[in-house]
Amino acid sequence: MQLEPEIDRLYGLPLDEFVHERDELAKRLRREGEREAADEVKRLRKPSAGAWALNQAVRRRRKETDALLAAGERLREAHEALLSGADPAALRDAMQEERALAGGLADCAEAIASETGKSGPALRERVRSTLHAASVDEEAREELAKGRFVREREAVGLGPFGAGAAPAAPRRRPAASKKAPSKSRGTADRAGREAAKRDAAAEREEAAERERQEQLAEVEDALDEARAALAEAEDAHAKAATRLQAAREAVGEAEDEEREARAVARERRRELGKREREAERLRARRR
Repeated sequence: MQLEPEIDRLYGLPLDEFVHERDELAKRLRREGEREAADEVKRLRKPSAGAWALNQAVRRRRKETDALLAAGERLREAHEALLSGADPAALRDAMQEERALAGGLADCAEAIASETGKSGPALRERVRSTLHAASVDEEAREELAKGRFVREREAVGLGPFGAGAAPAAPRRRPAASKKAPSKSRGTADRAGREAAKRDAAAEREEAAERERQEQLAEVEDALDEARAALAEAEDAHAKAATRLQAAREAVGEAEDEEREARAVARERRRELGKREREAERLRARRR
């Protein structure tokens, strides 16, 4: 079996069908002896409402999605050029293009979410943040290209990418004096170490937040699976109860029919006995 098209199909399904169809696909793969593929499918997580809506928008607006991916690439190139002293106008233009395309896809995702009653400004902003994150994060970029987001993403560490304002021209550092006092160098070193500590702390916090989000996603997946299993069990119970009630009614009807037939047979037996006695009397007279 070609697994990628099947996975792509799962992420294109209505949100409330994902868990059931994923589990059915995993069962089918296991029956066919594809245990590794079955395990891979079973690990797929159900998208959040915003991620699901964005996945559907990607499928409906493929041309706009490809344009956004290309705009993100130009945005990164313009940002790198700016750091080398290039004209900031190129970065401003790239940011405007990226924001416009992201806004269009976010509008589409919100409209799709409204079909399930889950739309709103908060969802739209989470989708926009996810689209901005895809401009600089390779993993998010790949999820955008495939339309397989599982959770919304934060546009962390984007600098001018997500600020919404035009970037300022890069400032040049004044040339350091050849005879700079050692105290100034010490201050600069301390400032550098403090900045490095702040960056490391921010990275640790981001890693911790990602871990918390992953744990929450796993719990939510388990909850979805438990709900699906409960719904399946309740459906099976309802069907069994219906069959039992039908069987009880059939037994009741059969018992009624048996009692009626027994009464008729008893009456016919009495009638037969009466006829036999009458026949015996007539035979006796003839003798």
